[in-house]
Formats: sequence, structure tokens, C-alpha cells
Amino acid sequence: MLPDLLIQIGPLPVYIFGVVLAATFVLGFFLFWRAAIKEGFASDPIFDLIFLSTLSALIGGRLLFIITTGEISDPLAILRVGEGIFWAPAFLLGLAVFYLYIRRRKEWSFLKLADLAVPVVALGQGLGFLGAEATSYLLSVAYIGVGYLGLFLVLKLIKRKIATSGIVFFVYLFLAGLLTIFSGYLRATKALAFGVDLNYLLGGVLLIGGVLGLLYLFIRSRGILTSKVESQP
Repeated sequence: MLPDLLIQIGPLPVYIFGVVLAATFVLGFFLFWRAAIKEGFASDPIFDLIFLSTLSALIGGRLLFIITTGEISDPLAILRVGEGIFWAPAFLLGLAVFYLYIRRRKEWSFLKLADLAVPVVALGQGLGFLGAEATSYLLSVAYIGVGYLGLFLVLKLIKRKIATSGIVFFVYLFLAGLLTIFSGYLRATKALAFGVDLNYLLGGVLLIGGVLGLLYLFIRSRGILTSKVESQP
């Protein structure tokens, strides 16, 4: 089901849901940029990080969507983000570019920046699902939006209470994995690609990643890894 058309600009339609996604992106862009600046990161590189990660996410999520819906022959289809986007490849490709960019800047900490990013991602997901419900692009997904807004508040609280880098990021992976699997189970419209339900696939990956990450932080905090390295001859 296509979302409601807002305006036609030449060959490109602008959908109401696309406007919602654009507004959510602008808000998320500003919130993450401001948080990173407050933590002492330089403005221009942070701008580049957000732009490249977001562009990669949009391309990845949109590309798989048009492949599975048979629009691959239309060269302009990649630009019609308001028609739909798959969350799973968008998140994974965006995260990969986010990680690779930070690795190039050796003075930056991936976990520290990821802790700043994931609350904004959760907020964007919440607003996106509520926008999809409000514009009738997707039905019966308001509860998912509320769930992600709740996750946003949980992550902000953890960020204030716990200083350990990585806690917020891995808690996000764990809880977002649960939400993704739960929403995939309840949603009438399934996100299928090549016969695979992307909600279950992504949910499982996030859940496992969150558990392993939290386990790693726990082991590191107890000095187990350091002790083993120091005990080697």
C-alpha cells in the first residue's frame, strides 16, 4: 500500500510519510550532532559521520525494498523513500559505515559515540512508526512506536546513571531486538525478502549482539581478560 501523495514534483512524487521521515531525520541529525559537540567532538567530522551513515542506511534500506517489490528497473525508485524502506538493511549498513568511519579516526571511541547515537535512533524509530500509523502507511503499529519511545527514555536514563562506555549501545541492541521480534510476530504486514522475515532476522542479530556485548563489558569490568593477558609468559 502506497502512502498518501502530498505533491508531485516532475517525475518524483512526495508522500506525506516521506515528509514524516525527513522531519524525523532532521530532528535526529540535530540531537546527535548537539550531543556529540557537548562531548567534545569536532563539528565538521561529526557532520560527515551523520551524513555518510544516514545516506548509507537510506540506500541500503531502500535498495532491498525496491528489489523485493520489483521496481529495480526504475532508476528513480531509489529516490522515492516515502514509498517504503526496509529497516533491517538500513540499520545494518548505516551501523557498518558508522563503525568504519570512526575506525579511521583513531582518536575517537566507537562505543562512546554509539552510546550517543542509539537513543536518537530509538526516538527516530518511535516517531517513524507513529508517523506510519498517522499517515495510514502502516496499520496497527502505534504500539511499536510507543515501545521505541519508551526505549528512548530508558536509554537516556541509563546514560545519566552509568558512565561505562558501551552499556547504552548494547542495552539498545538487546531491547531493540526484543521489540523487533515482538513486532514482527504481531504485525499483519510482514517484511519479507527472499522468503525471509527481516524482523525476525534482524531481531535475532540485535538480541545476540546485545547479549554478547553486555557479557564482554561485564568480563572486562572484572578484569578477567586483563588478568589472562598479564599471566601469559
